[in-house]
Amino acid sequence: MKRLFLFAGYDAEGVVGPSLIYYVSALSGYGDVIVVMDNDSSPEEMRKLSGLVLHAEAGRHGEYDFGSYKRAFMWAEAALRLEDYDVCYLVNDSVFGPFRELGEYFAGMESGGKDRADAFSMVFNPHRQSPHMQSWFMGFRKDVFAAAWFRDFLHGISRQPSKEMVCSLYETGLSALLGLHGCRMHYLYELKGRRIYNDVRKLYRKGMPFVKKSAFTRHAGSLGAQVRYVLDHADSNVREAVMEDACRLWGREYVSAFLTYDPFRILSRTASYVIGKLLNLRKKRITGACE
Repeated sequence: MKRLFLFAGYDAEGVVGPSLIYYVSALSGYGDVIVVMDNDSSPEEMRKLSGLVLHAEAGRHGEYDFGSYKRAFMWAEAALRLEDYDVCYLVNDSVFGPFRELGEYFAGMESGGKDRADAFSMVFNPHRQSPHMQSWFMGFRKDVFAAAWFRDFLHGISRQPSKEMVCSLYETGLSALLGLHGCRMHYLYELKGRRIYNDVRKLYRKGMPFVKKSAFTRHAGSLGAQVRYVLDHADSNVREAVMEDACRLWGREYVSAFLTYDPFRILSRTASYVIGKLLNLRKKRITGACE
């Protein structure tokens, strides 16, 4: 199985951090990798990926991950023979990991369940109005990624006024397009709502090899015990890479408090989140009544 990974990255400081290098290195053991980052970075930073990727580039384009997927795909069209690949993956760095070897996950996705799937993903959201494959890790067979309609979709990606519009047009829109063209979809995890963000420990116990980066900051930092559980069970190499980038991005003091074992701090953060949520809910109800 010959795989191509189109990897979308973003770092607010323009750094190619150790967790990104770890992730890309893990992917490179299973196929060819192209990295495009939606931020400005120095040549020195990008050289950290030398030997792991076919190509890496960085430049602020403001089109989020799908804009990076577009640029990586266009580079591949110009520089490679896409017909030589069996599967093309779209992957982004909105997660930390992998915390487990990825071989079994590729086998699970690419086997396609009972019927050989044309498209597959790590996670599927069965949203009532817009069910979709989550775009941070999804793959496509040659019949899909070599199709003119798929090429037109990626080439047509443009800057949108909001992240919500990006998700609507491109993430849920891609799954709708796959359905329109009769593509069979397969996935490893079916997760409703925001479970991928909030059920960190439970999902890790069920084999999920990644943790969403936003788990470090969601819910007023009340997910710290769950994240710490994963880190405590992780290989030292990935744990150190994650910790180094987390401390750089959010500050060593915050990360230390976030991962605390102190039950009083944990209770305080959880209570703060719950109270804040209740107050926001009450405010919305009052506003709605006034309207």
